This record gives sequence, structure tokens and C-alpha cells, in this order.
Amino acid sequence: MFRALRLKQAPVKVAPEPKTISIEQWLGDAQYPLAIRTINTLSHDAKQRFYRTLIPPELLGQLGINPILWRGNGYAVELFADPESGKVNLSINNPEDTRDAYFVLELQDNSTNGIDLNLILLNDPFAEKFGIEYDADGHATQWGTITRNLVEEERAQRAGLAPAQVRAGMGFSREVLNQLDVFLALCARQAISLEPLTYVSAWIFEKRGFAYVRGHKLMDDIHREFQPGGKLHAALDHSTPFRHPDAWQTVRGRAWAIHDGILETIGERWRDLRMIKVVGKHAGVETFPEAKY
Repeated sequence: MFRALRLKQAPVKVAPEPKTISIEQWLGDAQYPLAIRTINTLSHDAKQRFYRTLIPPELLGQLGINPILWRGNGYAVELFADPESGKVNLSINNPEDTRDAYFVLELQDNSTNGIDLNLILLNDPFAEKFGIEYDADGHATQWGTITRNLVEEERAQRAGLAPAQVRAGMGFSREVLNQLDVFLALCARQAISLEPLTYVSAWIFEKRGFAYVRGHKLMDDIHREFQPGGKLHAALDHSTPFRHPDAWQTVRGRAWAIHDGILETIGERWRDLRMIKVVGKHAGVETFPEAKY
């Protein structure tokens, strides 16, 4: 399973600056960082060659998509990589509804010789869909961060999903992040950065080797206060369907309570966390020891 990441709210300065090096120059120096913006100046076919490394072939094979042609079984991989942009977006959508994404991966240059992972979705196309992305009035919820569809969220919770999930996960989170390591090494970039959208996202990224640039103390505070005798534990009072008294015992239970605003009990909100992983290294961070999902 995997969750979405927070979308960036402001543009990020890119590095290296565009057009400071050509592909020919880059090929002559294996240690020179290659920007997404530079790759995006290439022809579509050349860009596709680079960005093929980002999607695990076994993921494509499970959907019946040819990993070379990027299409098959009624599906197609969509590539958005505008020539003047430092951003790339890869997606596989429901052929009958392009707003219904099964796979999305969006990367962007940053100013620290790394790459930002803006968004990732891994949704099982064969699983039931829950309408959490729109509220009762038809307004986009941004995965419940702006407004919420409580009826659909409760249905999703009962079905075993976590906050921000519209379907059960497809899996492949480990494989996708391994491919990201390959892509960063190819481009001579040092690290991947992101903002976890939910508590579950943060926990999964810990397991995948990420550490906190911001938010480690909050995660430690959350774990402490969810223990019996803590303020968060006491706030699991069944006042809403998302605050079951046993929720503190699992990652998913905690995540729903946090999504429901329980952090206000300790004067906090789920915001401004940032995580990073250096290529080829596992940070070994564990803020919920021996956690059960």
C-alpha cells in the first residue's frame, strides 16, 4: 500500500540552472548533476528513454502494459515533461475516466542537488473506489486536507483503507522507490525529498529509509502521547468514528485520528513535516517501534 504526498504550494528554485550544460557535455562527465529541466529539453522519445527508469517493469506487467511501448491492455503511460519545466509527471489512468488515477509519480528539481518527490499514487484498479476526493457538494477535498467527505471516509476506514486512499493500494512502493534511487544515481543527484501527507505516509517512508528534516520531534511526541496515560490516548473517546479507543495501537488507527484533528489536543497540527533519503542509504528511523499497520 502507498499514500499520496502533499502537493507543493510554491515553486522551488531549480539547480543546476537551465541550459548551463548540454546532454553532450553531461555525457562527458559522469559526476555532473543532470537536471530534470535539462532532460525535458530533449525530444519526446529521448525523454521517454530517461523516464522509463522510474516505473518498475513488474508494475507495468501486472497491468498488461508493455514496458517499452508504455501501452497495452487498454492502458497507457502518460508523460508530462514540458521543455521549460523542471518537473516531470508520469501517470496511468482509468481509460474511462482520466480523473481516476491508478499510478502517478511527479518529480521536480530542487536547489540542493536533489529531487523533490511531489506526488505518488499507487491505487489498485481492481479494488473498490471510495469517493473521498470530493465532498457532498462536489468540491475537491485534496484528500481531506481542505474539506472532507465524512460518509465516504467512514466507508473507507471500515474497508481497511487509510486517510487519503481512494482505493486499496497496488503495492510496489519499495520497487518504485528503488527505481528512484536508480534514476537519481543516473542523474548524479544526491537525495530525494518529500512532504508526507499522512501519518501512514510518514511511517511507510521511514520503513523505506527516509529520515526527517522537519517533524521528528512531532512524530516522537505523537508516539508518546498515544501511550496509555497520554493526552492523545485520552482523546480517543469514540466521539467520532475515527477516534476508536483502540486506535492508538496501530498505524492506521492513529492516522485516522490524526486526520480527524486529534493533534489539537496537544496543540499541534499535521503540517510542515519534511523527509529526505540519501541515495543508497537507509536512515534507520523508527518513531513507532514494533508498529502494527
